[in-house]
Amino acid sequence: MRPSESVPSTRIIAGREIGESLRSRTFWIMTAITALSVVALIVVPGLVDRPERPPVIGLAGAPAQSLGPSLRTVAEAAGVQVKVVDAPDVRTARAQVRAGDLDVALSLERDGEGAAVAEVKESLAPEVAALVRMVLDDAHRRRALEEAGVPPATVARVLAPVTLRMVALEPPPSDRAARSVAAVAAGILLYVTLSLYATAVSSGVAQEKTSRTAEVLLAAARPTQLLNGKVLGIGACGLGQMGITVAAGLIANAFAGSARVPATVWTLLPTILVWFVLGFALYAFGFAAAGAMVARQEELNSVTLPITMPLLAAFMVDFVAMDSPDVWWNRVLSFVPPFAPILMPTRLALGHLAAWEMPLAVAIMLASVYGAARLAARIYAGAIVRGGACLGWRDALRLRAFSG
Repeated sequence: MRPSESVPSTRIIAGREIGESLRSRTFWIMTAITALSVVALIVVPGLVDRPERPPVIGLAGAPAQSLGPSLRTVAEAAGVQVKVVDAPDVRTARAQVRAGDLDVALSLERDGEGAAVAEVKESLAPEVAALVRMVLDDAHRRRALEEAGVPPATVARVLAPVTLRMVALEPPPSDRAARSVAAVAAGILLYVTLSLYATAVSSGVAQEKTSRTAEVLLAAARPTQLLNGKVLGIGACGLGQMGITVAAGLIANAFAGSARVPATVWTLLPTILVWFVLGFALYAFGFAAAGAMVARQEELNSVTLPITMPLLAAFMVDFVAMDSPDVWWNRVLSFVPPFAPILMPTRLALGHLAAWEMPLAVAIMLASVYGAARLAARIYAGAIVRGGACLGWRDALRLRAFSG
């Protein structure tokens, strides 16, 4: 019987791969670990990072208490969180500092010089110390001008702060912090899943070759069907695992209320899934060809190294360019197929992507996937049933394809 008469479709072969993955305990363990890691990343900081108590400034005695309104006004203008309370005397304020109820006890010495004493238990935050010094200096100048006979209205006008209006020419998005978290999470998630499932493809192909299972399968399927079915089946499992992980993160974020997911999440999530599919297809076909070239499983690392390095480089570039996503070399690399699956979603998450860039990058990626599939099919068909030593990439391209 000719193979074409009993060849199972690529869909059936993909179903075989999905079934094997779903029956694997490792698959479910990795899915649980990945989902729980994302949930922990969202929930734990919300439990640990409790808002700190603002520093408490105790004003000891009536002279120091006269500075209370100025301290509150200047602190609000400077954006410094402090709490100003009154203490009856220096001794009481000092005891409260020792007990931890006050962070600083401020008192004024009425000795003609306007000297001030700030007592702390160990140290005082620099911004709080600067705030206290600013208010003391203002009070000293105001008192000196009034003693020199300058009218109070003139003193108030001279010492009034100058209004400074800040104008941002390129204001960052209001959810910048959430976007940064989403960008980091997207980069890590894509790198881990692409590495994991592309490696699973090469390991599966190598296992079938070294155990001679491929020879049995090729009696009923064409090499291209076997290759495409394996890539589709393992890719579907990876896509499902990523979907579970993303869903777990969104649910955890909804309950934790940590605002770690940006408002653009519903644009970012489909984009991540699209780039996972494109990136997996590109790398999986290369890893499948590499798996067909080895003679032993132990040779996989050396054969797949030329394909692994671009993926690792993309992950490293992603973190290096996180603070400057618009730098020219990052923009260029985000269109290069081995780098695009990680860099493009990150740039989108950070809000630094022009409308025309994504369609162009996808088009380039689709063409690259098509080329990678054709090249991988040629190597796979020639190397999958070949015995002997491990092949190099140059020798693999010269092989004659298995015809069945």
